[in-house]
Amino acid sequence: MNVGIRTIYTCVLSSLCLLALPSTAQVSIAPASLTFQPQLVNSTSATQTVTVTNVGVSPLTISSVAASGGFSIANNCSTVLPGASCTIDLAYISGLLGATKGILTVADSDKSSPQLVNLSGTAVPPITLSPSLLSFGGVAVGTTSPPKTIKVTANGSAFSIGAITTSGNYSQTNNCPATLPAKQSCTVSLSFVPTNVGAVNGAFAIGSPKAPVTGFSASLTGSGTGSVVSQVSIQPKQLNFGKVSSFDLTKRTKTITLTNVSSTLSLTIQSVSVTGPIPSGTPDYQIASNTCKGIVAPAGKCQITVSQQASFYFPVSAPGAITIVDSDVTSPQVIGLSAAVVAEMTFTPSMLVFSPQTVGTTSATQIVTLSSNLVDFAGISLAPLTVSGDFVVDGSAGSNPCGNSPAFNPGESCTLGVSFTPNKPGGINGEVSFTMYPECDPELVASGKPCPQSQIFALKGTGQ
Repeated sequence: MNVGIRTIYTCVLSSLCLLALPSTAQVSIAPASLTFQPQLVNSTSATQTVTVTNVGVSPLTISSVAASGGFSIANNCSTVLPGASCTIDLAYISGLLGATKGILTVADSDKSSPQLVNLSGTAVPPITLSPSLLSFGGVAVGTTSPPKTIKVTANGSAFSIGAITTSGNYSQTNNCPATLPAKQSCTVSLSFVPTNVGAVNGAFAIGSPKAPVTGFSASLTGSGTGSVVSQVSIQPKQLNFGKVSSFDLTKRTKTITLTNVSSTLSLTIQSVSVTGPIPSGTPDYQIASNTCKGIVAPAGKCQITVSQQASFYFPVSAPGAITIVDSDVTSPQVIGLSAAVVAEMTFTPSMLVFSPQTVGTTSATQIVTLSSNLVDFAGISLAPLTVSGDFVVDGSAGSNPCGNSPAFNPGESCTLGVSFTPNKPGGINGEVSFTMYPECDPELVASGKPCPQSQIFALKGTGQ
């Protein structure tokens, strides 16, 4: 019997014949994932290539190619003849520190469409401080602690070092050169000399006259032990500006009050200074007003108002400190400063995970709540992009629907629904990416340009 006829005959008799028949899928995409090497924030990576091959016997039509988040694409894919291939070049750029996940989606005429490629990249700052928090524990007033070190590492390229500063009660020495070569490190040795009893929250800062992101800081904590009599009272002893959003231009202010508690002795204020990060050449913390100058009479008071403005670049903590040098035995006085820069949007939950779903059927809708962290913008536009055809976004779902193009006022929130319709068995990842205006021009994003500050929540499902 002819081999081909025998194969068909066998398949007719056996329920297992489907396993023996060749696949009808006519598209192959490789690799299945791309990982970009860590790179400096706001820089663009070298390109990596994804190849789409027509393994079928008829022409393959590619209708669209899209990438989410901070990934840009260029491709020559349209109609791919049998046995031929086309290529998609991808590059990574991100304005947000940390890991970024994305997905390349290729929509085509094959029944397995869309084809998905998982993308990942990591943006690092120009330098890394390790550790970012040093704790000296309890140290007797007037004595010097054993030194502790912070390692400064240049990431990606050489880093020009400007000022290296610490707040009062903390001192430093270092072996850092004027220019720290790429991938090299230097060491800063810090000591704590408490002049008063109780906690002292200070800061270490390092800046550069050249880097786009020019200032970084680390928290320093310690506690003075023993006993000492002071004529100075400062309230509060720490200023926490809370969570603020990137691209928030509002200057927040907080005030400390210094009181000369002596009924007979005057207090002389010699200087007031601030330590903290300096992104984009503008200090995060500045002295907005200061009446603590010269002589403070017995039982007299003065005030220092500190302003804080968020960084433009990335979600970070921003430790800082105010140092007051005066004539008291406990001088210098140190007031800790803190703030956390967060992304413009918060998603609750940050990921939607769908239960295994039969191929070709649609899951129940899950709800995600979008909350705006902005304060000073009158509104923010979000252009949602579903990066996988197996997931569908519904702007009319939930208790407070976002709509298809939500616009937020400060502090507002809304809801989106997402459903899952797998077109093939196995794990399927996706995400919803939002173009943040004014950081990114929605028209440019619509034309395929990446938005480095895209906000994303992830989707996971399984077809069965």
